[in-house]
Amino acid sequence: MPQMPAESTYADIDGVTLRVLGGALDAIAREMAQVLYRMSNSSIIRESEDIGCGIFDAAGREFCESDTSPMHIGSLPFNIRGFMKKLAGRIEEGDVIIHNHPYHGASHTPDLAVATPIFHGSRLIGFAASTAHLIDTGAAAPGLNIDLIDVFAEGTLYNGVKLYERGVRNESVWAILQDSVRTPDDNASDIQAMISATRLGRDRFLKLVKRYGLATVMGAADYWMDYSERRLRAEIAKIPDGDYASESWLDHDGRNWDRRLKVAVTVRKRGSDIAIDLTGSADEVETAFNVPFEGSLKVGCYYAVRSLFLDQATSEDFVPQNDGIFRPVEVVAPLGSIFNPRFPRACSARMAQIQRVIDGIIRALAPVMPEKATGGNSATVMSVSFSGFDRSRDQYWVCVEVNEGSYGGRAGKDGLDAVDNLMANTRNVPCEEIELHYPLRVERYELRPEAPGAGRFRGGCGHVRDVRFLVDGFFSCNGDRTLEAPAGVFGGRDGLGARLVFNPGRPDEAEWPSKVSGRRVRAGDVIRVMGPSSGGYGEPFERDPERVLADCLSGVINADAARADYGVVLDLAELRVDVAATRQARTARSRP
Repeated sequence: MPQMPAESTYADIDGVTLRVLGGALDAIAREMAQVLYRMSNSSIIRESEDIGCGIFDAAGREFCESDTSPMHIGSLPFNIRGFMKKLAGRIEEGDVIIHNHPYHGASHTPDLAVATPIFHGSRLIGFAASTAHLIDTGAAAPGLNIDLIDVFAEGTLYNGVKLYERGVRNESVWAILQDSVRTPDDNASDIQAMISATRLGRDRFLKLVKRYGLATVMGAADYWMDYSERRLRAEIAKIPDGDYASESWLDHDGRNWDRRLKVAVTVRKRGSDIAIDLTGSADEVETAFNVPFEGSLKVGCYYAVRSLFLDQATSEDFVPQNDGIFRPVEVVAPLGSIFNPRFPRACSARMAQIQRVIDGIIRALAPVMPEKATGGNSATVMSVSFSGFDRSRDQYWVCVEVNEGSYGGRAGKDGLDAVDNLMANTRNVPCEEIELHYPLRVERYELRPEAPGAGRFRGGCGHVRDVRFLVDGFFSCNGDRTLEAPAGVFGGRDGLGARLVFNPGRPDEAEWPSKVSGRRVRAGDVIRVMGPSSGGYGEPFERDPERVLADCLSGVINADAARADYGVVLDLAELRVDVAATRQARTARSRP
């Protein structure tokens, strides 16, 4: 372990105890998450695990987090600071606070935060908190929404509301939580699961305090935050100082179909500090396609820096995700831009923009971090909601699905196929789950048949999924990336954009835009969602011919693409590479 400064709060704590308490904090967050997703009712939580859990001090500093959605967990410090400001610190033993206000720290309105205070005697020492995506918030359309006029149209706002006060549930607030949404039973179950998770986190943390003492536990938390900061700063310092930039274009705002939206990313690196500057990006828009600055944009930038510079998978040491990771990173976005909208702009549909910022950071830093960069990623997950009204229960049914993305090729490896991309980190909902609980039928679910971005290491394949409505209902999509394909790097080829197709193969087939809100559909209608295939890394003609053969045999590419894109000639009758013909094809390509 690194040498501890003598003036620190943990100077007298031995290394073994620090390690034990660091592992214990990590275990608490993981156990909280398990309770939450196992107790919940909606598939977006129970199957996709679109949640976050952690322990925080009274100022909102993060001690530990669950290994779930970075967007959720990263917003919790800002949620806590938001409701603490509203409540002016009036927190008591037994309280349970709910909060989802995107202008006061929340990620977006559907992500409800639940926080249970942790007291040691009469002193507030922290919070156990969780967030999860509620499948309906009472907005204009069931499930997901984008074509909204302001933040009030997103659903009911909870700004530091005490659901429990001194251990007693406020039944009026509980009634509002159910009466203001289309899915009261599912929401009730999910909120109760969040409460249970936070109470367990509180109890587990207090057991640590009882065993080791408050000073030791808080000192260990300080140590691990400082340790994570030092480790991240050491990695940032390794790349040259400078300004690194990239830009890309989002499809539109969900209403003005012909207006592309610029994402301008500048990464400024000085010493061990790094700034992500979005100056030059599009102005705020009149729909919900804006981004909460604290609860979403900052969180996405923290994630990108951590993932690039301090990937846990490549580190031999335990480097926890906590408040220390946030300290070296500054995030800049002009007020009034799409990444820092002014109240009361709607801002519930923010994921595509955040994903594009992260992809832009990776592309900007690729020249100085080629071993960690990727080709252009899908950088969107085509979030969709299927819904309808169930007259037998007098409630809506709502299925929210975060569709898969793909990763760009990288140094030494091909991109990952049909997997959630970048910071979303959710899981797919199994076909059986969808068909068991909703009047829907999944009729196709496979990799896209078109070739992904070619490269020395190819991009990952997107997915294609056909879902048929068995009853009349509604469909919404908060997606992007249909108009700009993921870019290749270092000579790699671009990938493929997303697609959203209504009734493919029928006379009324239509190519829908990437963003739709509450479109009426009829029983028998089919929605096809196609996720982007990602960009390649490096020159395709440098790809190992045996890997090209393997891709052809597995159906990722065909023999014509093998020759045209990679200069590899295949003898499929013999299932082998024609070495002489391949050498000739590649030599001919390299001649001036």
